[in-house]
Amino acid sequence: MSTFKNIRGVAIKSLTSDPSPAAAGDIWYNSTSQTLKGVINTGAWSSGGNLTAATNALAGTGTLTAGVVAGGRDNPSDFDTTTEEYNGTAWSPSGALNTGRTLSMFVGTQTTGFYMGGIKAPANTTTNEVEDYNGTAWTGGTAFIVGRYSGGAAGTNTASVIFGGRQIGPDVTIANVEEWNGSSWSEVNNLPSAILTQNSCGTQTAALSIGGPSGSTATLEYDGTNWTSVGSLNTGRGNGGAAGTTSAAIMATGYATPGLTTTTELYNGTAWSNSTSCSLARQELGSARNGSTGSGFWIAGGESPRTAATEEFIVADATKTFTTS
Repeated sequence: MSTFKNIRGVAIKSLTSDPSPAAAGDIWYNSTSQTLKGVINTGAWSSGGNLTAATNALAGTGTLTAGVVAGGRDNPSDFDTTTEEYNGTAWSPSGALNTGRTLSMFVGTQTTGFYMGGIKAPANTTTNEVEDYNGTAWTGGTAFIVGRYSGGAAGTNTASVIFGGRQIGPDVTIANVEEWNGSSWSEVNNLPSAILTQNSCGTQTAALSIGGPSGSTATLEYDGTNWTSVGSLNTGRGNGGAAGTTSAAIMATGYATPGLTTTTELYNGTAWSNSTSCSLARQELGSARNGSTGSGFWIAGGESPRTAATEEFIVADATKTFTTS
């Protein structure tokens, strides 16, 4: 039988009053009120400003008040070069990608974006192209080794990791993992198995691969060398939006067999818990992949059908008294 000490490495403290400050995941026994208490994450969704055009298969990064999305399609045959920036209230057009693409991977910030791979024309070709964004314009970067789309990614424009995804011609899902050190790409330890449409967040040395196709609930943690299976999602899905760190992450929406979901879950480094659902079920959206969950989270665009809608999620910590009911 597992105990709290087995899981967290420390025993539950007995205190005469509630600690201040207390962080999400903390738990204690208040001997004065004779209650078991702890801090949990709570959150609420609200509507944000719409994209300038309904777009799906796009990618996004940044923060709640400095976000960016690029690529995707605003009709079934498009490979958009469109870039839009978000200031927390409204989206505005910015410099166009050099190569229009869909289902790419995007990390970094609004002024140091790193856009990787995807599907491009002609004939739906898988690409390994990289472009760097400086907040205004895009420049070509160093191509990675194995082209792919719908993969996972984490990190920055000088220290990132990409993992999994799918190639076209022949169509094959891959387990390949590559790291970027600011000057070159190198292949590192593969995922335990090939996967695509996983949701992802974190850094090059502390990344999460979350969910995937066919309602996968798997969560994998990368420490810069190895992949480890950690807490499973409550609702398995892929092609959603994720952000945060290996100790505080959020996962929202996506395709959960047999359809799209509005489900939102929060991760505390050990387990996922259900939070408030968003308003619009969607997949293939842009999101603040490496924004802090504490400072907010956005999702924009996607297929539901194709939409321009943006929703914002603000996370707050709340002290809860635990009971047996």
